[in-house]
Amino acid sequence: MTWESRTALVRDNFLRQESLLYRPHNHLRDNEEAMGIYMKEVCEAINSRISADVPNSESYKDILRTIWRTVTSKHKSSFYFNLADIISATVKANKNWEAKSGTKKTAKAFSGSFEAEQQAREGEQKKPETVEGWLAKLEETDRMIASGELNRGMGVLLRRIPCAALSRLGYEGDTSLEGVGETPAEHLPDDSGKINMDLIKAGHTAPKFDPFDLAEPLDDPLPDNMKAPLPDFNQI
Repeated sequence: MTWESRTALVRDNFLRQESLLYRPHNHLRDNEEAMGIYMKEVCEAINSRISADVPNSESYKDILRTIWRTVTSKHKSSFYFNLADIISATVKANKNWEAKSGTKKTAKAFSGSFEAEQQAREGEQKKPETVEGWLAKLEETDRMIASGELNRGMGVLLRRIPCAALSRLGYEGDTSLEGVGETPAEHLPDDSGKINMDLIKAGHTAPKFDPFDLAEPLDDPLPDNMKAPLPDFNQI
C-alpha cells in the first residue's frame, strides 16, 4: 500500500462518514482553505500513526472502523471531531492491531511520517552494548574515585551500572574495587540506603579571598587615570 492509497481510504471511509453525520464549525464551513487543511491534517494524523506493516486495504479499513468507534463513543458534540481525539484513537487502534497480528511493538513506521523520523533518530542514538565500552566506563569511574573527583560513596554506587552491564554481557573478568582502595565506612550508605550528606558538604572549602570584602582593601589599586572622577556637586 502506498501513502496515497492509504490517504484515499481515510478520505472515503472516515472523512466521508464524518461529513455525512456531523457538521463543520463555522470557520471551516465558510472557508474552503481551512476545510482542506482540516482534512489534510486528519489524513496525516491517521496515516502517520498506523504501522506500515498493515498488509492490505481490508486490514486498513478494519483499523479505521476501530478508530471511528472509539472517537464517536466519546464525541458528545454535533460538530466535526477534535484532532487530538482522532490521534488518541489512532494510536490505540494501531496498538491493538499490532497485538492481534503479532507485529512487534516497534514496527517500522510509514516512510516520511513523523514516527519514521523519530524511529530513525532513536536508532542513531542507541548504540549496541559492548564489553569494551562498559569496561571503559568502569575504568573512568574508578579513576575519578582514586583521584578524588568523585566521592567514594557515590562512586561505588555509580560503578554498579557498568558492572551489571558487564555481567549481563557475560564478562568474567575482575570488576572489584581492587586497586581503587577500600571505601571508608562513613562514605557508604547506612542501613536505610542514605548517604551522609554532611560528610559530602564538609568536603567543600570556602574561598581564601573574597574580592567583595571591603574590610580588606586591594593591595593593587587602580591607576589614577582609570578611577572614576568625583562628581562636581556645584553643578547639581
